[in-house]
Amino acid sequence: NVRPSADNLPKEMAILLTSCWQEDPNSRPNFGQIVKMLQEFLYTISPPIPAVPLRMFSTDNAVMPPESPGTSSLMAARDDLAETPETKLASKSRG
Repeated sequence: NVRPSADNLPKEMAILLTSCWQEDPNSRPNFGQIVKMLQEFLYTISPPIPAVPLRMFSTDNAVMPPESPGTSSLMAARDDLAETPETKLASKSRG
């Protein structure tokens, strides 16, 4: 049983790997230590990128009036879908 070489690994990973191979189980890192070592390694290779809010342009978010070409039929269809038999009866009894 020969373990693979850790020579071609980044230093932090080689340390982690070889520490897990310690003959004495008490000398090996516990799971929490392994997670911490991996997180530290990941931070060194890809530091977090600060979140930058996306710029919103008025042209991207323009609200078209219901009378716009093509939207009036969609608005009518939407209104028809929202009407149930109960709402039709209620509107007739009020009017």
